[in-house]
Amino acid sequence: IQSNPNYPTKIAKINIQGLSNAQKLFIALKWSKEKNTIYVGEIYVGDKKGPLKSAESFEEPDIKFRVGKDRRIYQIGTKGVRVKYYQVKMGNKVILEPTAKELFDFHMERIKVLIDNLENCKVEDPLFEPTIVQQVIVMFTTAFEVYARTRFVELEREDWPVNMEELYNRFVPKKYRDAFKEEISDYASKEEKTELEVFVEKRRINFQNWDDFKDAYDKGYGLKISEIGIPTKLVLDIQRFIKWRHKIIHSKENPMILNNADVPPSKPIFAKKEVAEHGFKIFQEFVNNFHKSTLRD
Repeated sequence: IQSNPNYPTKIAKINIQGLSNAQKLFIALKWSKEKNTIYVGEIYVGDKKGPLKSAESFEEPDIKFRVGKDRRIYQIGTKGVRVKYYQVKMGNKVILEPTAKELFDFHMERIKVLIDNLENCKVEDPLFEPTIVQQVIVMFTTAFEVYARTRFVELEREDWPVNMEELYNRFVPKKYRDAFKEEISDYASKEEKTELEVFVEKRRINFQNWDDFKDAYDKGYGLKISEIGIPTKLVLDIQRFIKWRHKIIHSKENPMILNNADVPPSKPIFAKKEVAEHGFKIFQEFVNNFHKSTLRD
């Protein structure tokens, strides 16, 4: 079994009952990004050759193995039982929780339930559909923000070198910078956390703000959104949905018309199911593409 937080679990199985009379066995493994292979055979002296069994791996998305902060290995799910969210706590301390991509996928699955059932709900009030769509737009941005913040810390754990100095320069005003650095250092030492973990916990970066998101990954890891192959139209669509989310939360304008400020001359965009479906597509496409750009072989 090969388990990696960023890929489906791979399992290769061999029944060695036919080799039960062997005096000695050898086991050989071969692995790659695409598949793994396991070989089992009997060890003979001289040129004599015995039976050799081999099997290629298959993906088992229902089963995951994770290492907790207590260094224990936890199995999440089993064949036919996929766990969509999990958390292990000892007292008040979180020992294990989902990865950034798992959190995003969980949020998106909940959103899909709302979208798919819009037509099945027998509510005739004309406010029902736009209200659900507005909440879905808010949830898109929440899913994006949770993913971006969690993945930002994960990269350090995956041995990406982080440039803390650039993050301080971008997100902390100069007159508070030295005092804030000292506060971060003391708290990180006390809580046995990294400087970056505490920096993110202090909410210095607003990952619901596009410029903050973009600059954080650029300054912290040298990861530029404009250089990882994501289409410009997709980026603009994401920015538009984030803007709509802020309007729904904070504006006194009619939220049933999402682009109210641009009407006229623009045509009104109503909070309809089609908008939610488009949002689901673009947020999934963006995060999937972005996540792939952060994976290392």
